[in-house]
Amino acid sequence: MNEQASLVQALGFVRQPFDKNLPAKDIFRSAQIKQLFEILRRFLNRRGIALITGEIGSGKSTAIRGFTEQLDKTAYEIVYLDDPTIGFRGILHSIASKINLQAGFFKWQLLENLKATIEKNAWDFNKTTLLIIDEAQLLPPKTLEELRLFTNFKIDSQTPLNLILSGQPDLKRTIQLSSLKALFQRITSHYHLTGLQRTEAKDYIAHHLSVAGRTDTIFADDVINEIFQQAKGIPRIINTLSYDCLINIVDDNKNIVDQSTLEKVLLSWDMC
Repeated sequence: MNEQASLVQALGFVRQPFDKNLPAKDIFRSAQIKQLFEILRRFLNRRGIALITGEIGSGKSTAIRGFTEQLDKTAYEIVYLDDPTIGFRGILHSIASKINLQAGFFKWQLLENLKATIEKNAWDFNKTTLLIIDEAQLLPPKTLEELRLFTNFKIDSQTPLNLILSGQPDLKRTIQLSSLKALFQRITSHYHLTGLQRTEAKDYIAHHLSVAGRTDTIFADDVINEIFQQAKGIPRIINTLSYDCLINIVDDNKNIVDQSTLEKVLLSWDMC
């Protein structure tokens, strides 16, 4: 029996707790996630280019997945790319593959075919293409400029393509370069995720435990406060610390995560 199965069985869960691959309906709706969802809803009506930034583990990808999964798939063609290091041509080929378009051999053919298909989907089927590029801080300025040009259509105010660039804070600094002034001016929506508020930590941990099948108290309040402080509110770190604490109480035949359990975990992380 592997570690995850052992933990689930030993503590009476129905699934792995603090799993990063939760269904969209089970994602914890923090104050920031709610704000981001509202901003993205307005962005889709306004159109253009949106910028989402945040530190590693702050929940950018999770939030985007939660938002897009609730969209009407008959109204949006959603293209999500998580590896922007493939270059602009690679990005174009990925888009073509996602929308079942036969890619042209030459770059100009591919661009023309993509734009024609995106426009046809909009005008004939009232379907907007939503392109999401994650880890966009890895995009060089040249590719960012090529993406801006790619979003230019004949009727710019009713563009059939929306672009969301999501990445670490370096992404915003790159877009603010003088050479990318035109791209910066095209940003119609921007949101920066910083993580959870201190008052949300208890509800966040309780939510993850509940989704996994436990609604009783497992973490002492002082432990939750310390986990939040050590993680600086970053959900990914909170998840990992909490999961490691659960592994430790199984190993130690305990029923609750107390300070001694957390201290043991922090020592193994060299965080004390």
